[in-house]
This record gives sequence, C-alpha cells and structure tokens, in this order.
Amino acid sequence: MSGAHDFTFPEREDQDIAAAAHDPIPYVDGNAAAGALSEIFRIDIIAALGRCRHCGSVRAFGAAMVFTDAPGIVVRCRDCQGVLLRLVQTPTRYWLDLSGLSYLEIDREE
Repeated sequence: MSGAHDFTFPEREDQDIAAAAHDPIPYVDGNAAAGALSEIFRIDIIAALGRCRHCGSVRAFGAAMVFTDAPGIVVRCRDCQGVLLRLVQTPTRYWLDLSGLSYLEIDREE
C-alpha cells in the first residue's frame, strides 16, 4: 500500500508535550515575564494573585500565558485569554499597561 491516503499523524504519547510541528505553542507561562518585570517591581510577582478584569478569574501570576513574539511582552489570562498586562521596553523607558488586572495581591512575607 502506498499513496497519499496511507499517511497518518503519530499519536501523542506524552501529553505533557503539548506542541507539535503542526500545532506549535505560541506562548510560555508567567515565569517568562519574571526577569523583565523584576526590573520594574523590584519584587517577585510570580506568586502574586491577580484578578482578571475580563472574566474575574483569580490566579497566581505565574500561571498566566506570556506571549513574547509581540513588540514587547503580552500576558493573557489562562481562563479567558483576555490581556492582563503589556510591557514594552525602549532604551530609555518602560511602558506598562496593567488595565487587564482588577488587582494584584502581593504577599509581603515573601
């Protein structure tokens, strides 16, 4: 047997690997924004709880989806994919938009 109808996609045996050549992951988790945001906040906000203004979901910042292929960093809510935060850096300035967050709860003990 040969021909175009014989081709099959391989099964995903390891569910921890979500990306494939035909289905790439365009984002990483919130930890990817830690370095850039630590320059502004001077604290580790990865464990901070943030409330999404779009859907009301409350999650640790580290659980958010970070897109780094934009002109800057775009952080989206894992539940509704609404934009939580945008950060653009230039040689002389930071441009930070937090309008997608209702609040950011930061533990002072950490």
